[in-house]
Amino acid sequence: MMLSHKVSIIWPKLCVLAFFVSSIVSCADENSMPGNGQSSAQTVCGETIIATERGSVGIVKNLAESKDSIRAIADKQLREALEAEKSDQSSVPLKARDTQIIYRVKPIKFLPKTEQNQICLQLEETTSVTPLKFGPNQFTSVTGLNDWIMSLTRGNGEDGKLLYKQCGSNCSPRYTFSIDAKESNYVVNTEVLCGLARDTSSDLYELSTALVGQSCPSD
Repeated sequence: MMLSHKVSIIWPKLCVLAFFVSSIVSCADENSMPGNGQSSAQTVCGETIIATERGSVGIVKNLAESKDSIRAIADKQLREALEAEKSDQSSVPLKARDTQIIYRVKPIKFLPKTEQNQICLQLEETTSVTPLKFGPNQFTSVTGLNDWIMSLTRGNGEDGKLLYKQCGSNCSPRYTFSIDAKESNYVVNTEVLCGLARDTSSDLYELSTALVGQSCPSD
């Protein structure tokens, strides 16, 4: 999600975070406009949707961490997802505890295909089938996890630089983070669908969290 390919202050390629949560994001139609608000207790193929919201990737809003910024919403969603995961795990026998947190981030508005660069159309096709993968990465705190996600989406660090190299031009990444939370350890596997360029007339992204059993396909 190339927030503005060359803006490295807050999310050039973000589909975000301060948090998280894989399974490859289905290719969004260039005119798709995900809905606002939160949705809870919805189940799809073993998934229980916790929340779905829109957040702004605007630099000023994210620096100020305003309530409608992607940074603030991501942080809130992850913490709520962790609480939901703990509640879910406590209700089943120890050996059956295999719930994952799935966190997805994607633009809500894309350029028409007639305005897309050929490389983005090609990447859309190939990474829809074989997404770019990062991890597993392990963290001992939510803060550490968030810092890594921020670094990745900004093109910093080893993983971020590799992402920018693989997802170039003005192509937009769509992120899916699969998080295993074991006590104070967070193991994250990341998949990225790099494809259609977003319409920069909109600075909104869709952020969603869900719980899913590891035995069920993530998406």
